Amino acid sequence: MPGHETGQAAPAGFSWEDYVAWLVAQHGSLTAVAERLSSLRGYEDDVTSIERALRRLRTRGQRDGGTWGARALAAFGLPDALTERARWMGAYHSRFTDLPLPLAQDLLRLWDRPPVNEDPTSHVFLALAHATCALRGDDREAGRTHLARIRPLLGKAPPEARVEALLTEAFVASRDDVARVPGLLDEIAPLFELPMPASDRACLFARWIDQRAFERNRSWGGKQPDPAAAEALYRRIPEDGPAFARSRRANGLAYARWKQGFPEEGAALAREACRHAGDGGHMRMRAMALNMLARIVGGDEGAEARRRAMAIANELEDEVLRLRFERRAGNKG
Repeated sequence: MPGHETGQAAPAGFSWEDYVAWLVAQHGSLTAVAERLSSLRGYEDDVTSIERALRRLRTRGQRDGGTWGARALAAFGLPDALTERARWMGAYHSRFTDLPLPLAQDLLRLWDRPPVNEDPTSHVFLALAHATCALRGDDREAGRTHLARIRPLLGKAPPEARVEALLTEAFVASRDDVARVPGLLDEIAPLFELPMPASDRACLFARWIDQRAFERNRSWGGKQPDPAAAEALYRRIPEDGPAFARSRRANGLAYARWKQGFPEEGAALAREACRHAGDGGHMRMRAMALNMLARIVGGDEGAEARRRAMAIANELEDEVLRLRFERRAGNKG
């Protein structure tokens, strides 16, 4: 590129230089930023010393910001757009999980660097995103590792991050430590009383209901499946929520009605789940709804629905979906 010098390319993503430039834009000058930091620390450090520290911070690229990087983040936080980006990647119900898995992992590698990942809230959401990607790749051990790394931070994390972490832990436990699931889900209930974005609350509630219904729909611990109880739970999800929540509601009801002996109702609800997922651009949810439709209707329509579901799983390079659909197809056979 014209003007490019080897070894002088700016780092991809967001650097400490970008961060200091943002602080200067917010406060008017580097001196004003230093004065603000000095006042917050009770003038323990003189303004000139802090200015010099901020100039050094500008040269850190995407390396550890050290003492003054941590102090600046504690005082001013990150630009809202960056915090929202990390939040978006960390929420399973966002469209981040509808990206092809390798692309999602590339985005995480780009943003999971200082200064972004030195902000505690962003650090939590980025770790949640890593856990989701690991689970999509059918690597539960890596998922557990990412969850463990943020457990000490969750007490001060936003309520929606705490719910996200508990839901993810419950999902992992439902595969290999079922006895832990009820306790994890019980921890979530009071968190819905805390302030959080309305869309997150609606989607997280739908996911919480879905995991509680999962317990009713399977036989374990001497209990028999109870699809009627699962249906009652799904009907607690509002019909007018975000597309993700509406799709989750319809897909859960589809299974419950089918298992209670109403396949036509179940098929209609599965088609409704496909429609809601498509409206919201949630390709993983659409694939799951198509697979549900295939299980209920069978025949040529079922075969075509399963083919479409598998095509989506392959396009997303989503190992968990692919294995789930193959297993269902094998059981059907």
